Amino acid sequence: MFTKITKCIILSLIALTPLTAQPWNYDFGDSSRSWSSGVTTTFMPIPPSGTARLRVGTGGGSFNLENQLIPFGSETYFRIAAPTGGSVNKFSVYDYPGGKCFTINFRIRFGSNTGLTTANSGIFSFLIGDGASFSDNNVLSGTNIFAGLRFTFSSGGIITTNVRNGSNWVSTGIPANPVSQLQDYIVEIYGNNSTSEKTYIYETGYTVGANKWDLWVNGTLIGDELTKGQLSNDANIDSWMIYGETSTGNVANIFLDDFYYHNDIAGTPLPVSMGSFELNVINRSALLSWNTLSEINNSGFVVERCMLEGTGETEWINAGFVRGYGTTNEPRVYSFEDAGLKAGRFKYRLKQVDYNGNFEYFTPANIQYAEIIKPAEFFLGQNYPNPSNPVTTIDYQVPFESMVNLTVYDVTGRSVKELVNAFQSADYYSVTFDGSDLATGVYFYRIHGTAGKQAFSKTIKMMLIK
Repeated sequence: MFTKITKCIILSLIALTPLTAQPWNYDFGDSSRSWSSGVTTTFMPIPPSGTARLRVGTGGGSFNLENQLIPFGSETYFRIAAPTGGSVNKFSVYDYPGGKCFTINFRIRFGSNTGLTTANSGIFSFLIGDGASFSDNNVLSGTNIFAGLRFTFSSGGIITTNVRNGSNWVSTGIPANPVSQLQDYIVEIYGNNSTSEKTYIYETGYTVGANKWDLWVNGTLIGDELTKGQLSNDANIDSWMIYGETSTGNVANIFLDDFYYHNDIAGTPLPVSMGSFELNVINRSALLSWNTLSEINNSGFVVERCMLEGTGETEWINAGFVRGYGTTNEPRVYSFEDAGLKAGRFKYRLKQVDYNGNFEYFTPANIQYAEIIKPAEFFLGQNYPNPSNPVTTIDYQVPFESMVNLTVYDVTGRSVKELVNAFQSADYYSVTFDGSDLATGVYFYRIHGTAGKQAFSKTIKMMLIK
């Protein structure tokens, strides 16, 4: 009897214990494909929690995973074309473990199918709450909605923004036209459907009252203590949705990426909103360029590199550091050159670090790695600095596997120092010459390489001053 009672108590306690608050990051991967008819729960990359569902109605439009056809987000972004007429298209993530409070943020752009300002009709809404609207084919049911944003397209690149207040769409409580076409935005919402006030940190402390929500765009609070929709007070929130409608000619498009959702009020926001991050190669240099939309407490970026070997990769190493701008709501532009690389394939990532030691990683959106091609011809460079006092560097490149000898001679032709005498593969090399034990004067360094019938050699003069 005691055992049965104990088991019943334990099971009852488990049943009454609330789910632990959990954040999720939803990225769209790196593949490309489109969906333009019917309903699917298998087209989208699987979200970390909940079910991803698409619905295309009778008014056309489409859902498109595109890998950097325009520079937006990281790798593949998600483009949605709105339907015509009264039909609605839906993208939703629903039935993840709910909470009475939530945090969600995402990257968004408005425009034509190429991200330009020519879209002149159509409506997209972002909605969050709980209920059948997030998993059916019907028009919106207001009683399912805790918070909503509606974006209406018109000519001249204008987007009219409204928020859901009870059963109505209103413009009160937010600035006029806070967003427009062609621009990238980070939208963040802190929602509270509980019976008590909640606190969160966004550089400094903020509160959001019971049954209220706060709206941030690009690091600026543009909607404070907004009134919620018609979802019942104290109800759990476990679903969100993008809802498209009424676009003549299907001209209205939105671009989405980097969703973060949390079934509680997040303590602090992500410190950096990344705009773009690209990797390019020029000669033996990897060129990294990126920009941020806003920054909070940003110490800077550690540039990390690893080398790809076969199907694996070497350990990530620190290739450099770029200092951040601390806290700013202005876009900032950064660049970094990793020069003098050897032949091979190199991956890069940014480790963004705040002043408290917190960090997050970003990877380039345009290519997966930088490839440095093996040299096609022999080369021996002039030492630098020249004259040397007394240390100098000599660069050379080997076009094929060779036995390589690099030796320094004085003006009489006497060998004074052998720098290299080894079998070397085709690659780029640098060697240091320290002449501290030699007299001031003119010296020569000569390279000679052989591999079967192939050979190369060259001699260059240098000055040593002490």
